[in-house]
Amino acid sequence: MFPLNSLVDYKALSALAQLVERLQKVRAFSFTASNGPGSKTNWRGHGRGDVTVTSCGAHTLFAERAEFSDADGHKIDLQNTYRWTRCPAFVRLEHLRRAQPVLLFNLAPVTEHGFRHQAPHLCGEDTYTADLILHADEIELIWQIHGPRKNERLHYHYW
Repeated sequence: MFPLNSLVDYKALSALAQLVERLQKVRAFSFTASNGPGSKTNWRGHGRGDVTVTSCGAHTLFAERAEFSDADGHKIDLQNTYRWTRCPAFVRLEHLRRAQPVLLFNLAPVTEHGFRHQAPHLCGEDTYTADLILHADEIELIWQIHGPRKNERLHYHYW
Protein backbone atom coordinates (compact mmCIF):
# COMPACT_ATOMS: atom_id res chain seq x y z
CA MET A 1 0.00 0.00 0.00
CA PHE A 2 1.28 3.49 -0.87
CA PRO A 3 1.09 6.36 1.62
CA LEU A 4 -1.39 9.08 0.62
CA ASN A 5 1.30 11.73 0.22
CA SER A 6 2.97 9.65 -2.52
CA LEU A 7 -0.07 9.74 -4.80
CA VAL A 8 0.52 11.67 -8.01
CA ASP A 9 -1.99 14.18 -9.33
CA TYR A 10 -2.02 13.02 -12.93
CA LYS A 11 -4.43 15.76 -14.08
CA ALA A 12 -2.04 18.42 -12.78
CA LEU A 13 0.94 16.71 -14.44
CA SER A 14 -1.00 16.47 -17.70
CA ALA A 15 -1.98 20.16 -17.52
CA LEU A 16 1.65 21.16 -16.91
CA ALA A 17 2.89 19.03 -19.81
CA GLN A 18 0.22 20.46 -22.10
CA LEU A 19 1.11 24.04 -21.13
CA VAL A 20 4.83 23.52 -21.76
CA GLU A 21 4.12 21.92 -25.13
CA ARG A 22 1.84 24.79 -26.13
CA LEU A 23 4.30 27.48 -24.97
CA GLN A 24 6.91 26.07 -27.35
CA LYS A 25 4.54 26.57 -30.30
CA VAL A 26 3.69 30.24 -29.64
CA ARG A 27 4.65 32.65 -32.44
CA ALA A 28 2.43 35.72 -31.91
CA PHE A 29 0.53 37.60 -29.23
CA SER A 30 -1.79 40.48 -28.56
CA PHE A 31 -2.68 42.26 -25.37
CA THR A 32 -5.06 44.83 -24.04
CA ALA A 33 -4.17 47.12 -21.14
CA SER A 34 -6.97 48.71 -19.17
CA ASN A 35 -7.28 50.49 -15.87
CA GLY A 36 -10.05 50.57 -13.33
CA PRO A 37 -11.37 52.94 -10.67
CA GLY A 38 -8.67 54.73 -8.71
CA SER A 39 -5.90 54.14 -11.26
CA LYS A 40 -3.68 57.15 -11.77
CA THR A 41 -1.93 55.76 -14.83
CA ASN A 42 -2.78 56.09 -18.48
CA TRP A 43 -1.83 52.52 -19.31
CA ARG A 44 -4.72 51.84 -21.69
CA GLY A 45 -4.59 50.51 -25.21
CA HIS A 46 -3.80 47.53 -27.38
CA GLY A 47 -0.62 45.83 -28.59
CA ARG A 48 0.13 43.12 -31.10
CA GLY A 49 3.39 41.46 -32.00
CA ASP A 50 5.61 38.47 -32.58
CA VAL A 51 7.24 36.00 -30.22
CA THR A 52 10.54 34.28 -30.93
CA VAL A 53 10.64 31.09 -28.87
CA THR A 54 13.83 29.34 -27.78
CA SER A 55 13.72 26.12 -25.76
CA CYS A 56 16.55 24.68 -23.70
CA GLY A 57 15.86 21.87 -21.23
CA ALA A 58 13.15 22.93 -18.79
CA HIS A 59 13.28 26.55 -20.03
CA THR A 60 11.24 28.20 -22.77
CA LEU A 61 12.28 31.78 -23.62
CA PHE A 62 9.88 34.28 -25.15
CA ALA A 63 11.44 37.26 -26.92
CA GLU A 64 8.42 39.51 -27.50
CA ARG A 65 8.28 42.50 -29.85
CA ALA A 66 5.09 44.49 -30.26
CA GLU A 67 3.65 47.81 -31.28
CA PHE A 68 1.39 49.26 -28.60
CA SER A 69 -1.23 51.90 -29.40
CA ASP A 70 -2.35 53.81 -26.33
CA ALA A 71 -5.81 55.28 -25.81
CA ASP A 72 -4.67 58.58 -27.33
CA GLY A 73 -3.42 56.88 -30.50
CA HIS A 74 0.30 57.13 -29.73
CA LYS A 75 2.36 54.18 -30.95
CA ILE A 76 5.07 52.68 -28.76
CA ASP A 77 7.50 49.86 -29.66
CA LEU A 78 7.77 47.32 -26.83
CA GLN A 79 10.26 44.51 -26.22
CA ASN A 80 10.26 41.99 -23.38
CA THR A 81 11.95 38.69 -22.68
CA TYR A 82 10.26 36.14 -20.45
CA ARG A 83 11.48 32.76 -19.25
CA TRP A 84 8.99 29.98 -18.58
CA THR A 85 10.46 27.10 -16.56
CA ARG A 86 8.83 23.71 -16.05
CA CYS A 87 9.07 22.74 -12.37
CA PRO A 88 7.60 19.60 -10.74
CA ALA A 89 4.30 21.21 -9.57
CA PHE A 90 4.11 24.50 -11.49
CA VAL A 91 5.47 26.60 -14.35
CA ARG A 92 7.63 29.53 -13.25
CA LEU A 93 7.37 32.81 -15.18
CA GLU A 94 10.28 35.25 -14.96
CA HIS A 95 10.95 38.58 -16.64
CA LEU A 96 14.52 38.70 -17.92
CA ARG A 97 15.65 42.22 -17.20
CA ARG A 98 19.22 43.41 -17.11
CA ALA A 99 21.53 40.81 -15.56
CA GLN A 100 19.08 39.12 -13.17
CA PRO A 101 15.75 37.40 -13.84
CA VAL A 102 12.79 38.80 -11.91
CA LEU A 103 10.44 36.11 -10.60
CA LEU A 104 6.88 37.06 -11.51
CA PHE A 105 4.81 33.98 -10.73
CA ASN A 106 4.76 30.27 -10.13
CA LEU A 107 1.63 29.25 -12.04
CA ALA A 108 0.11 26.05 -10.67
CA PRO A 109 -2.72 24.07 -12.26
CA VAL A 110 -6.10 24.57 -10.59
CA THR A 111 -8.15 22.83 -13.31
CA GLU A 112 -7.29 20.76 -16.38
CA HIS A 113 -6.91 23.98 -18.40
CA GLY A 114 -6.52 26.70 -15.77
CA PHE A 115 -3.51 27.93 -13.79
CA ARG A 116 -3.23 30.47 -10.98
CA HIS A 117 -0.32 32.23 -9.30
CA GLN A 118 0.82 30.48 -6.11
CA ALA A 119 1.73 33.81 -4.49
CA PRO A 120 1.38 37.39 -5.68
CA HIS A 121 4.40 39.22 -7.06
CA LEU A 122 5.28 42.31 -5.04
CA CYS A 123 7.01 45.22 -6.74
CA GLY A 124 7.37 48.27 -4.52
CA GLU A 125 3.87 49.08 -3.32
CA ASP A 126 2.24 47.18 -6.19
CA THR A 127 0.82 43.65 -6.08
CA TYR A 128 0.67 41.55 -9.24
CA THR A 129 -1.51 38.46 -9.66
CA ALA A 130 -2.10 36.24 -12.71
CA ASP A 131 -4.33 33.54 -14.13
CA LEU A 132 -3.62 31.49 -17.24
CA ILE A 133 -6.15 29.55 -19.33
CA LEU A 134 -5.35 27.02 -22.05
CA HIS A 135 -7.87 27.24 -24.87
CA ALA A 136 -8.01 25.01 -27.93
CA ASP A 137 -6.33 27.63 -30.13
CA GLU A 138 -4.61 30.05 -27.74
CA ILE A 139 -3.10 30.67 -24.32
CA GLU A 140 -4.77 33.44 -22.32
CA LEU A 141 -2.79 35.17 -19.57
CA ILE A 142 -4.52 37.77 -17.39
CA TRP A 143 -2.52 39.99 -15.03
CA GLN A 144 -3.98 42.25 -12.36
CA ILE A 145 -1.91 45.05 -10.82
CA HIS A 146 -3.08 46.82 -7.66
CA GLY A 147 -1.31 49.55 -5.71
CA PRO A 148 -1.71 53.10 -4.42
CA ARG A 149 -1.60 54.46 -7.99
CA LYS A 150 -2.59 51.37 -9.96
CA ASN A 151 -5.67 49.34 -10.71
CA GLU A 152 -4.75 47.73 -14.01
CA ARG A 153 -5.47 44.65 -16.04
CA LEU A 154 -3.25 43.22 -18.77
CA HIS A 155 -5.02 40.66 -20.92
CA TYR A 156 -2.68 38.63 -23.16
CA HIS A 157 -3.52 36.18 -25.93
CA TYR A 158 -0.75 33.93 -27.27
CA TRP A 159 -1.08 31.72 -30.33
